[in-house]
Amino acid sequence: MRRNFLIIFFIAAAVYIFLVAAVNDDIKWLTNFSKNGIEKKQNSFQSFDFSYNDVFSTCFSIKFLQSDTVFIRQHFASMFADSLKSNTSYYALLSKSDKSKLDSFINVIPFSKYDTAYYQEYQDGIDFQFYIEKDTLKKLIRVHSDSVPSALIDFKNWIVKKKEKLWLHQFDTIIHFESEKYVVPPPMKIKFKVPITKNSR
Repeated sequence: MRRNFLIIFFIAAAVYIFLVAAVNDDIKWLTNFSKNGIEKKQNSFQSFDFSYNDVFSTCFSIKFLQSDTVFIRQHFASMFADSLKSNTSYYALLSKSDKSKLDSFINVIPFSKYDTAYYQEYQDGIDFQFYIEKDTLKKLIRVHSDSVPSALIDFKNWIVKKKEKLWLHQFDTIIHFESEKYVVPPPMKIKFKVPITKNSR
């Protein structure tokens, strides 16, 4: 009976060791898979920001991070805007579906094949610009034209509508946007001259 007990004990121990090893391998595989998936997702772009100006109602820049956070600078807001303030910084959070949609735009749009500018000489009108760093690509694409690849228009529309729906939180910080150039007008410089007065004496 003792011999049978030892045989059963050794068999049980062997099964236990086998199961532990298998589970550990599964955990390692799952960890590596998850890690690779996260790295792949984060590497969909290194840097991406967008600036938009429709002249009369809004002018803003938005920087998308590899996390779910976005930074926004509202350069100009219409006096009819409910809550936005001009020259104010905000941050907001994207949902998982928003982040997935953003990644799909960036992964599908052939930025490298597009021109750096789609520009026509006319005053006013919508002016916007993309800046992207992805793999070895670093590129600015400015759009101020009626003849533009539809993919850029679709992406612009998604960003503008998404920004309008985000829950914005005001905060004080300096944010640099590569896409500001050309699209965001420089601050007005008011020259003030001290009036010259004659000495009464």
